[in-house]
Amino acid sequence: MNRSIGFTIGLCSICALALMGLARVSEVYGGDISGNYAKERMETLQKVFPSADRFETVDKGYTKYEVAYMGAERIGGAFYTEGKGYGGPMQVMVGINSGGKVLEVLLLSHKETLGLWTKAADQEFRAQFRGKNGPFILKRDNSAGNLDGVTSATVTCRAIMGAVEEALRTFKQEWGMK
Repeated sequence: MNRSIGFTIGLCSICALALMGLARVSEVYGGDISGNYAKERMETLQKVFPSADRFETVDKGYTKYEVAYMGAERIGGAFYTEGKGYGGPMQVMVGINSGGKVLEVLLLSHKETLGLWTKAADQEFRAQFRGKNGPFILKRDNSAGNLDGVTSATVTCRAIMGAVEEALRTFKQEWGMK
């Protein structure tokens, strides 16, 4: 019995020391972690809107986006959308200027097969969206299409296209455009 009491006291002491250590780490580095998140967020948004000097988050539950400003002028939005890729959901950010044209498409996360998604996430594929407002059709699906797909990544390309079109629909709804 004395052995189990001693073991319990020892275990509680170790837990208390570990908690004090974690509290100290959080105290020392906690601000840096949140500061790093804010820095990463701003760097990602600047890739979509290099001319913006600030962003305001709009989260309505059913949709989330960032309004981009240059001074007091609202210059567009960065919309978080999701496409259904071959390996699962793909998180995409789409920058849309105030005129309703795509500025940039960024792939934020995915579960695609390594290697196959890289060309679809590559600059060459993403550049095809810039300056356009949809609808987007792969030339593989229709000879009159406006996007060249990526060999062996058709599902990934369609997922990105769907995410961009969803962002454009949300933009039009939120900005009151038809």
